[in-house]
Amino acid sequence: MMWLWFVGPVAVLVLWLLTGIPGRHERRRARELARWCDLMTPKQVVPQPEGYRVNKETKVDLIGPRQITSLPGDLNRLHSEIGGGMPVARYELLEKLAYVSVMDADLISGSEYQAVLARLEKAGPSFTVRPLPMVEGKRVPNTGVQFKKDPAFMELFVVEGADAKKIGKWLPRSLRDALRELPDAWLYVQGRAMALVLYGPVDADRMYDLVAAADTLFAEHGDEGGPSLFFDDEDDRGGDDDEEDEEGGEDDAGQGEDQEAEKPAKVAAGGTPKQPARTAAGRKS
Repeated sequence: MMWLWFVGPVAVLVLWLLTGIPGRHERRRARELARWCDLMTPKQVVPQPEGYRVNKETKVDLIGPRQITSLPGDLNRLHSEIGGGMPVARYELLEKLAYVSVMDADLISGSEYQAVLARLEKAGPSFTVRPLPMVEGKRVPNTGVQFKKDPAFMELFVVEGADAKKIGKWLPRSLRDALRELPDAWLYVQGRAMALVLYGPVDADRMYDLVAAADTLFAEHGDEGGPSLFFDDEDDRGGDDDEEDEEGGEDDAGQGEDQEAEKPAKVAAGGTPKQPARTAAGRKS
């Protein structure tokens, strides 16, 4: 019976790992989601009548993200592309247009993630933007779609897709700048659906920044004119012409910024194979 002295503590440890750590993780995730909802919910300051508790002002919560049970079919199908997983929470930002999906790992998906899924005005080229991998502390060669006039973007992201010209037109400098503000983000575009994704545990501040970056993308390509994803922002996006490159917009050959994306360069023998305008509306205090 001496074996019980060994099996007993091991069983207790396994039980603690199966119940204690997941429980703490879920409680932390719930706190972060509540904090994100609070960040996303605008506060209206209402002055109290004269003489009321020394004329204190109070803050009243306005409408914020609404938790829902399901997503529209075309947007929900994107989950199979961006990682699958088990739904934890879903929120509506704009009815029928934009949502936030919080997913947990399951037996097939090895990572939890948060995604802003949105419907586009027009079908875009199918492509993926992902962080450029690092090996031994160094970025691997970027063999994706080439943005030669934007080396800062290419140092952070690899863009993969078949039609480099259309991808370059879809991703002007203003949108690339928004993605650079969130260097861990992944962007998926398929037809009239878009997903901007952060992989890893839920963090309220990172989720807020995720929505801010998605807001810039949606302003450019979103359906129904790309209204704001923030509940307290007036839709004043009109009237600004597309920004041109610092290099002067069109070069001597008459090709604008949307022509700068080129097909991936071939990897030399022995080389390493391929492996937020409205940026972040400032975080609320």
